[in-house]
Amino acid sequence: MSSASDRPGRPKTDTSQPTPIGDVAEESILRIPTGLPEVDRVLGGGVVPGGFILLGGDPGIGKSTLLLQIAARVALSGPVLYITAEESLAQTRLRAERLGSLPEGLFLLAEGDIHQIERVIARQTWKMVVVDSLQTVFNPELESAPGSVGQVRDIAARLMRVAKRGCPIFLVGHVNKEGSMRPVA
Repeated sequence: MSSASDRPGRPKTDTSQPTPIGDVAEESILRIPTGLPEVDRVLGGGVVPGGFILLGGDPGIGKSTLLLQIAARVALSGPVLYITAEESLAQTRLRAERLGSLPEGLFLLAEGDIHQIERVIARQTWKMVVVDSLQTVFNPELESAPGSVGQVRDIAARLMRVAKRGCPIFLVGHVNKEGSMRPVA
């Protein structure tokens, strides 16, 4: 079977070298619809498998509520993992009940340790994962506090590598008064 890059006139793409955009092989990507038309529009038609999406905003504006709605809708077509490092399982369930969203395919994990999170994600194939929030997940091997610059960088890099294996990850980030992602420490 030949790929687009094997066709005459199309050189194979060498990813270690800069490639003219017209020479990059086209791929057909099936996006995952969120069930919310405006969110799908912003995402270019839905979530891309392997996507890593940061949803940032002021505390209390509805980031977690929006992502819980998205998670519940996507869970109707496959298993979704919603990781909360800020709230308990019961608090997250209460929010889901208020939204009328308790699908069987939505799984909750109340955990902040990145090693545990990586293990749970690796145990099965998830349609999507939500991590709430970047500032509360931590690597116990680092001496800095959760939310510190070093922790935030490490957690984001680790979760991006997980996402690139094909599981889209939504990551919640809190913004400070200056409009940047705020370290908690």
